[in-house]
Amino acid sequence: MLDLLLGKAKGPSKFSKRKEICPACKAELTLDMQKCPKCGRPLAKLFFIDCPSCKEHVPFGDRFCPKCGFDFEAPPKTTYRCPRCGYEASYVMLSCPACGVRFR
Repeated sequence: MLDLLLGKAKGPSKFSKRKEICPACKAELTLDMQKCPKCGRPLAKLFFIDCPSCKEHVPFGDRFCPKCGFDFEAPPKTTYRCPRCGYEASYVMLSCPACGVRFR
């Protein structure tokens, strides 16, 4: 996805079929466009995704969430450290098996 915004993607992408609307002139856009073909507005910062950590709307293509600092390019975590006892638990666990504290 990031390669698409940086202009490194080659060939048609799955995003080129999804349509969006330019907020300035209401022209129909696709996610692989870099600027609006009608009014020329740059589009790199118009599309947003939700941060998986804090749910903040983050411009598509940003590496870090401006609110919590989540790194969108980092490999996903598979473990969670218990805040009470430090036990390294799986992200799918609802509570710590060592001390019983509930995870959110």
